[in-house]
Amino acid sequence: MKPTWTIPLIIALLSIFSLDVSAQTGDSQIGPSKGAIIGALVGVAAVTSIILYATLHKSSITDCTRIEGGTNILTDENDKAKYALISGDLQLSSGERLKLQGKKRKDKSGNRTFQVKRVKHAFGPCPQ
Repeated sequence: MKPTWTIPLIIALLSIFSLDVSAQTGDSQIGPSKGAIIGALVGVAAVTSIILYATLHKSSITDCTRIEGGTNILTDENDKAKYALISGDLQLSSGERLKLQGKKRKDKSGNRTFQVKRVKHAFGPCPQ
């Protein structure tokens, strides 16, 4: 013979565990919501824009070129920093006011350099 408390215990346990069970109806959504999809797309677009800007953006510097120690130097009129110009195949003459496009870098000793990609605008000779 079974104890008398087992049947009420079984009924109580079944009723407790059956509270969380619900039938699937047609109005439940499967997959992410429209807001989640739009948020993900906006995030992907923002990250892509930042990566493209960082890789494709070329800064520019403007001022008069001069020679110091056999190296073309330009002090940018915006940030007042002195850059050693690395011009590659471009011929840059001293005493010209130029707007140059390229990449700002630092060499191993910490000196600022500017890798010139192109001359964006030549303003002519520097004022004396």
